[in-house]
Amino acid sequence: MGSAMVDDLVSKVKSMQNLRPYVGEDGYAQGLARLREQFGAEAVDALLAVPPTPPRSDGIAITISTEQGTIKDAPVNVVGHAAQVTFAPPADPAVARGEAALDAYLRRTLAECNALPLGQIDRTDADHVRPLQLAQLYIRLHTTRRVPLSDAELAALSAEDRERMRVTDRGGDERPTRPLAAVEALGRSAAALDGAAPMRLMLLGTPGSGKSTLVSHLALCLAGAVLAERRVVTPAPQGGWLACLPGWPYGCLIPVRMTLRDLAAFAPLASAPRGTLRLFEQFLAAVLEDASCAAACEPLMLALREGRALLLLDGLDEVVGQTVLPRVVETIMDAAKTFPGPILVTCRVLDYQEERLRQVSGFPSETLAELNQEQIQQFIEDWYAELAASGRRPAAQAAADSKALRAAVASRSELRALAGTPLLLTVMALVHAFRGSLPDARALLYAECVELLLLRWRQPRGESDLIERLGLPQFRNSDLLALMARLGYAAHERAARDATQTGPADLDETTVMALLAESFAPYDEPRRYQLAELVLGALTRGNGLLLKRGPQVYTFAHRTFQEFLAGYHLKGQRDFRKLCLERAVQPHWHEVLTLMVGYLVLQDRDLDKPLSLVEKLIGGSPLEQTLAGELLVLIGRERADAYDATLLQLPDGLWPRTRSMLLRLLSQGQPPAAPAPLRHRAGLALGLLCYGPLASLDRPALQIPMPDPRLPFAVLGLKAQHAHGWRQALEHYWCPIEAGPFWSGDERPPQRDPRNPLAKATDMVRRTLGGQARDEHREPLRRVTLRHHYKIARYPVTNAEFARFVAAGGYQQQQWWTKHGWAWLQSEQQGKNPALGNEYRPRVWDELRWNNPIQPVVGVNWYEASAYCRWLSAQGHSQGWLAAEQIIRLPTWLEWERAARHTDQRRHPWGDAPPDGERANYAASELGLPAPTGCFPRGVAPCGAHDLLGNVMEWTATAAEHPRVVKPEADFPMRSGVIVSYTDFRDKEAHLCCGARIRVYPFNWDFDWGFRVVQSLALIG
Repeated sequence: MGSAMVDDLVSKVKSMQNLRPYVGEDGYAQGLARLREQFGAEAVDALLAVPPTPPRSDGIAITISTEQGTIKDAPVNVVGHAAQVTFAPPADPAVARGEAALDAYLRRTLAECNALPLGQIDRTDADHVRPLQLAQLYIRLHTTRRVPLSDAELAALSAEDRERMRVTDRGGDERPTRPLAAVEALGRSAAALDGAAPMRLMLLGTPGSGKSTLVSHLALCLAGAVLAERRVVTPAPQGGWLACLPGWPYGCLIPVRMTLRDLAAFAPLASAPRGTLRLFEQFLAAVLEDASCAAACEPLMLALREGRALLLLDGLDEVVGQTVLPRVVETIMDAAKTFPGPILVTCRVLDYQEERLRQVSGFPSETLAELNQEQIQQFIEDWYAELAASGRRPAAQAAADSKALRAAVASRSELRALAGTPLLLTVMALVHAFRGSLPDARALLYAECVELLLLRWRQPRGESDLIERLGLPQFRNSDLLALMARLGYAAHERAARDATQTGPADLDETTVMALLAESFAPYDEPRRYQLAELVLGALTRGNGLLLKRGPQVYTFAHRTFQEFLAGYHLKGQRDFRKLCLERAVQPHWHEVLTLMVGYLVLQDRDLDKPLSLVEKLIGGSPLEQTLAGELLVLIGRERADAYDATLLQLPDGLWPRTRSMLLRLLSQGQPPAAPAPLRHRAGLALGLLCYGPLASLDRPALQIPMPDPRLPFAVLGLKAQHAHGWRQALEHYWCPIEAGPFWSGDERPPQRDPRNPLAKATDMVRRTLGGQARDEHREPLRRVTLRHHYKIARYPVTNAEFARFVAAGGYQQQQWWTKHGWAWLQSEQQGKNPALGNEYRPRVWDELRWNNPIQPVVGVNWYEASAYCRWLSAQGHSQGWLAAEQIIRLPTWLEWERAARHTDQRRHPWGDAPPDGERANYAASELGLPAPTGCFPRGVAPCGAHDLLGNVMEWTATAAEHPRVVKPEADFPMRSGVIVSYTDFRDKEAHLCCGARIRVYPFNWDFDWGFRVVQSLALIG
């Protein structure tokens, strides 16, 4: 073993010993097992056998004569004569300075992270005793992953909750589940690394999903906890700071927080041949020096090296440039190799998916989920409680306003869609608190907030209006907004520059002065710098939008405000279309262009500019075409029709051309120009372009002039059903399967030793909850025969198709339901379970991430799927497109497996080639939710059916006890087992095979359970 390898082993053993109190004995044992596997058991055990080195005594020895012997190594009082006394050495001044600086760093972190930037709109108001505090407003964020309840969590459930969990959570070979909290995800990420360096996580999220706020809250709580441990007196919440981090697995770690755009702007890094740990340390030292606690660098670096610190690296998406991005990623990887403690990196989903360099090796990813209704309601209550506590509202008024906003969000679907994003919810609360009402679109919401912030900035209490002080008769509030928009545009331009210009989204004071002076020149050229200095002076106090974050550095409170302002500036430029087209090829600008078009359409009532832009974009690259579809969705079919009816005319109008282009991109696109994440985006745009939001689709009277031609059942009973081509679409919807032999079996390898006592106990719990032992359905392939032919749907049933059943009153009409299904539905109606609320819909019908019209419908149980099939058969018989001897039903397990496997022994529908993110939507695809149907053309089965592996699990009509039975079951008692195909968008490669299945109760449902239908002779049913 070389010396470097020995040093590495010694460092890792020491780190494991330091982390032992935090990871527990099981985690400690697992860590040692990984080290033994990597370095050899003999070397590891030899190091463990070495006793700790006792502290060295460097004291001053004084010999004193005495008859009683020698006294040493302890404080003593000497009376009479002593032989020898050893005194502790004087404290090292450098160590004392470092400890004092560390305390100062922690106090600064505590204060900075607790002050809510968007809550500081009134900090110039002397009546307000304190700013709004993050500690009072933070809502625990979830990821999109669900995890099984622990034994302790199961034991803590009431009988009612236990029954509810069986209905509303995943059954089958998993116990009931819950969302994985974001703070827990870092602790669980180690398992995904298969023995590599533990505790690494890439946390993904959409714009405004709470990534940076999560980082601030983690740093806040850990800084407070460390200060308490160091006995530094600071205010603390009841129960202590760690109590604010339920599920946090590592105890009291020192938070080291870095904004990656600042690291990208660090001059030595930009000029270095590669990113290194030395550059990391130099940057940390520079940051600490600016914060007046330079001496904290050494103790912080020591804590990082010993695993006593949490490294928080925020905003990898904000690092842009072909030179600087590799340097930053190299620095992160070098830190990950050296520091044994946990490391968290945040990044936007789109930037992560579209730039492979951001997919840092060794950092498994989790994605932040939208806020659920409970979280939204809790935030609104906390928001108004904090307004009252900080002196901004009388308590009675705050309570009334809270009730009004909660009612508005609950009753307006457009507000519910916005409120799922933490930043938008905060903006909604801010606007509602000071305006009393809310707009219903993102661009307008940001506009309202920006206007409010500028008004508050203009008119601080006790001072004259900023615009009055400028002394410019022609300068209005709109001009102030245009001035800020110019700064937003400049900041975003800097963030988007290429390898030769790698500046971050910050603006230095010289740039701000130059832009301000240039903006004032048309009003008063001689005074332009004087006016710029006046505005700059006001900026130093903060305006809620552009904040001073260093001696000569300014940045926007949130990137999305910067993006809105950049779009506001862009829309008024003379060469508008040229500028937009140049930026449309950069994903970094897509949010800017989206907000800009939203404002143009909804506020300026200008459709000409957006439509001319879309017309150019649809002739561009797949990336530009996808953006074109998203922008048309914002414009809206009804507005376009009123503006120019020819836009919707078949076949040459802009709408049908864009629909055809998106459909080709979704179903035929190939990497590298059109990888799976881009096809996914195109599919989401296609669904909204064809149908509009799902909330409008479950009405009986509905106009859908331009539906997705692949989905004939999405227009049943509507005028579009009678259009030319509907019958051909219906014929193409079905994939015929011939009778005959094929191979059947679940060839996945066993996952655990059945002799293991823990495995036996876990399997018993699974059976109790309606599932089955993890491996009891595994079986080798064997030849079976289907003696009937049938047709299977090319795609799983989509939201748009299921909406026709809802609109037809399917949940209210007993004739469509089986005996046990109707009994289940009545129990819901009687309030035994509130999962469906007052109206019957699939459970996640109102949640944005699940309800695109052409995503598979999820959140339905077996009874609901069966009712849809009965209703669909009846429509076919009454309308004449389904022969009297034919029915539509759920497939049996053998029918489903035959469609997926074909007649040979292939493991996957496409053959035996291993899965990848272009063939199926599973964990490696990193989409994190069901994809619109047909996004994976490389994964199509020989029969023509799409999405048979990954994406969503699918119900069958076969009892779990009899998987080989050919005849479909007509009904299931509530406590009987049903087979569901077992692969979805969350699964790993090992699960992806044609025979994978699980057993669940028919009343179970989950976020990834859907179904597809078959057509066959009625006698088979």
